[in-house]
Amino acid sequence: MHASTAQLHRGMSYFFKTDTAPRPPVIPKPKVRAVRTRSELMRRYRKPLAIGFALLALAGTLNVFSSGQLSQREVVVVSTDIAAGSEISASHLSVQTARLDPEDNEVYESADQLVGQRVAVGLDAGTVVRKYALVGPQLLAGAQSGTVAVPLRLSDPATVTLLHPGQLVDIVLTTGDGFDQEISSRTIAKAVPVLWVPQSASSSEFGMLNSAAPSGEGIIVVAAASSLSDDLSGAVSRGKVSAVLVN
Repeated sequence: MHASTAQLHRGMSYFFKTDTAPRPPVIPKPKVRAVRTRSELMRRYRKPLAIGFALLALAGTLNVFSSGQLSQREVVVVSTDIAAGSEISASHLSVQTARLDPEDNEVYESADQLVGQRVAVGLDAGTVVRKYALVGPQLLAGAQSGTVAVPLRLSDPATVTLLHPGQLVDIVLTTGDGFDQEISSRTIAKAVPVLWVPQSASSSEFGMLNSAAPSGEGIIVVAAASSLSDDLSGAVSRGKVSAVLVN
């Protein structure tokens, strides 16, 4: 009797077996509304885009450093301060070792090449002498009296690819960060002609990892009145410097 009862229970449990293990909750999939405008698209994907651009910038930086572009070179360096417009003498110069791009042809390796030439702007001691810092034989030919050649470092080096000698530009200085200081822009020089751009800038192309004139670091030379030279040459230390093309 007891054996048949046990068999009956086993048989019933076979047909009515229940699963006592807890089942995971079913999470409904969120409904994604279709993007209707460009602004909605940018808001939705702004974080992935920001991460993507940051990775591209990092890749470009790593590409520059990993390619071994910098090497030790002996170049001419200013040993004592030289005022703008001064003639260079042998006592102003020395030859020192510096880490530079091996293909940078804007520097000098012999002081004899510089003695007797005139500087366009003031040079501090320790500065590597480059061709754009000098008043070349044709650089200011035909310019009005009192005109000087002023090297400028643009905050966006890619802008250099848009420029060529003879192009007129307005030089705009932007200061402030939008937090502690209000952002403000003002034109510090109007319709000044470009005298020089890095040689590699004219052959460079826009691209994700291409930069304009790596050896020139975004530096151009413009012709301006001597009264503007101090304001222009020191602009990059006060904010962002931009060149706006004008007719």
